Amino acid sequence: MNPGGRPPARDWLAERRMIEAPLDPDRYTTLNRLIRERGFRLVISLGGGSVPGLCGNVALARIIEELGLLDQVAEIWGTSAGAAVGGPWASGSTALEILESLKSLDRFGAIDVPVGRLLWSLLKMPFGGRLPDGLIGGKHFATAIARVLRVPDFEACPIPFRCIACSDDGKLRRVVFRRGPLLTSILSSMSLPGIVIPQAIREGEPHGYYDGGLVEKTPLHSPYSEHQRQGETRPLLLLATHFGNDGSMVPARGFVNRFVQSIYALEDVAWHYQVAELRAKSNATLLLLNPHLDDPALFDFSRVTINYLAARATFADLLQNAKLGLSLGAQ
Repeated sequence: MNPGGRPPARDWLAERRMIEAPLDPDRYTTLNRLIRERGFRLVISLGGGSVPGLCGNVALARIIEELGLLDQVAEIWGTSAGAAVGGPWASGSTALEILESLKSLDRFGAIDVPVGRLLWSLLKMPFGGRLPDGLIGGKHFATAIARVLRVPDFEACPIPFRCIACSDDGKLRRVVFRRGPLLTSILSSMSLPGIVIPQAIREGEPHGYYDGGLVEKTPLHSPYSEHQRQGETRPLLLLATHFGNDGSMVPARGFVNRFVQSIYALEDVAWHYQVAELRAKSNATLLLLNPHLDDPALFDFSRVTINYLAARATFADLLQNAKLGLSLGAQ
């Protein structure tokens, strides 16, 4: 133990070969049987969480592929970072292709802040000017996502995809995107208020969008409601990622990280109610995976590999037979 009472951080890179080794199918027979033999309708729900969330969602996608379960996925849902991974994955890209695209953002200027525009706005403030709607343009990130979108629209995705945003009209209404262009919807789902410059208001729509995490940090209520509307007779199995605030999380440093971490803390208040509500549904089974990525560097793409390895190791452990059986009461 270190003087602060926290265990020393694991060296994920040193364990890389072991973590990335092929999974042993015999360790995951409970999950396989649950999906293939017991008649569940499998829906993957990917939560938001900045760069750690991106990496964690890719890690789960890779595990699903390795276990040969992708053909059993009925729908993929995503919010924010979950939308950025879920959209390309549903469109036909592999998890490793998405991971490589994220790694390409580990370079100077990938987080594009329009400094000149920001300074000009500050100078104009004494004369009635206002600050920009966000600090990060997101141009390079949009390019990285577009690179791994195999189809342009929701309707063309091999696996049905849905992503969640929030209306910016003061009413904070949940919006589910399920048709039209993928890229603009994914970027709208990621519009952290005050941080990311929002997408332009779409033609024919009266408002723009905030990050979907304000209303549903990990899609739970929305995929369950759609499952009910479709009149499905099969029970719902919702395999979901969540990147929540941990009591041991290292304090954030810098305005952007502190602001975003505060937003996430507020989102988690609603999140706990949503989890309790879904668990009360008798015909829905929730497998909730939180890798507890203890990383305050929310926008540091140099840590993509480390966060991916940490999430993969955790998820691979949580989904093994013994732990999955205990969480479900199924042997």
